[in-house]
Amino acid sequence: MSTDDLPPELVDEMAALALLNDTALWRMARRTLSSGQQKRMDTLLQEKGRGRLLPEEQRILDQLLTEYERTVLTRAHAAVLLQQRGYDVSDPSVFNEPAK
Repeated sequence: MSTDDLPPELVDEMAALALLNDTALWRMARRTLSSGQQKRMDTLLQEKGRGRLLPEEQRILDQLLTEYERTVLTRAHAAVLLQQRGYDVSDPSVFNEPAK
């Protein structure tokens, strides 16, 4: 994973994943936004598409999108690390299983 375009604090977070044990790494690979965050983000995206987003709502949407992007990057990097440790991550459904 290239970290050239990432902010320094995110580079540090990605590097720290390599220090996690397998159980913690699987937990990170299965991490998602909460259902409330996901629902709020979806609602705000719909309102933005309709041109009805207030400035405060845009700020909240920006924060949710940042958290979503961070979650996706974390999941992807954790999956790469798990694969390097010998786990089969070719089936996407393994990421939907409950964390152990």
